[in-house]
This record gives sequence, C-alpha cells and structure tokens, in this order.
Amino acid sequence: MKIKLLILDVDGVLTDGTKVYDKDHIPIYKRFKCKDFTAIKRFAATGIKVIMISGDSWNKPMAHKRNIDFYCTRDKGDGLDKSIWVDEFEKTYGVPKSEMFFIGDDYFDLSMFEKLKWTACPSDAPKTIKEAASFVLNSRGGEGCLVELYDLAVEKEVVKSATMEEVIKLDKLEETSKEMQSNIDDVAILSEN
Repeated sequence: MKIKLLILDVDGVLTDGTKVYDKDHIPIYKRFKCKDFTAIKRFAATGIKVIMISGDSWNKPMAHKRNIDFYCTRDKGDGLDKSIWVDEFEKTYGVPKSEMFFIGDDYFDLSMFEKLKWTACPSDAPKTIKEAASFVLNSRGGEGCLVELYDLAVEKEVVKSATMEEVIKLDKLEETSKEMQSNIDDVAILSEN
C-alpha cells in the first residue's frame, strides 16, 4: 500500500464529536488533541498531502491556520456525502483512489468507506463503519487517532518516519504556531515591565 493523500474527517476523529453550544445554539467549543496535529505534520513531512473534509464549516478556520486544505460537504449541495469529492481530489492532487486513505467515524462517512480501499475508524465508531473499515484503531475519537494511525503506518512501512527537523519546519509555517510565539513574546514584554 502506498499513501499519497490522507483525507481526515474532523468531528469524531480529531475531536470526540462533542460540540458545546451557546444559548442561541451556536457552537462555541470543540476539543482537539495537540498530538494529533503533530501527527498530521509528521505525515506531511513524509510527503503525504493531508486534507480535511467535514460537514461543519466551523472547522475551516482551524484547518486554514494549520495550512491544511479544507472541504465542506455542504458546499456541494448533497449535504453529507463526502464521497462526491473523491473524483475532484483525484484531479486536484493528482492521486488515484488507490493511493488515498480516509479516516472517518460516523454513518455519514460510509460512502467514503465504500469508495476507497484504504480506510480507518476510531474504536468508538458505529458497527457499520467498523465493518467497512480496513483498520479499526484502538483510540476513540479525539483521543489520539492520528497518532495511532501514524505509528501504524510507520510500523507497516507505508510511510517513513519523519525527522524532527522536517516536522519543526512545517510547524513554523503554521499561523497557529506564529500566534503561539506572538503570545509568548507578549508575555515576555509584560513581564519586563
């Protein structure tokens, strides 16, 4: 197996699927695991293009700040069917379906599991998804799925192990990292005064 494009569902994979809403039912909070973002950089450092696909456009700014291409299923008009994007991914990234790997967790991801050969899901995915997945991870959604997937890919020799230098280089390019550095600089200025 050779992976050139890693397609990530967000909610239920990078998060535990929980959304916290305000009184007007506007989402205000999701919880991500930083180690998964490092795993994304480790995949990218090995030459694999990593993209995100979600039915929730709320995730777009997060992906943008981390230099990850983002696709919202609701943009296509068919709502939640992620598989309608696969042909476009082939054209956009020049990657055949046989070299795409998808990780998803919910019933709305089933079409991706049916269309692609290489797939994975968290351990808390519904039975239908687990039965369709190439790999069922031990991790639950939001609890390090991408860390586990990266380690599995290295173990199976599907990807080479990324170097620290390659990962740091990618990290420095992220807007999120620049914002964190800015916060450190702001604290240093305040502590000098």
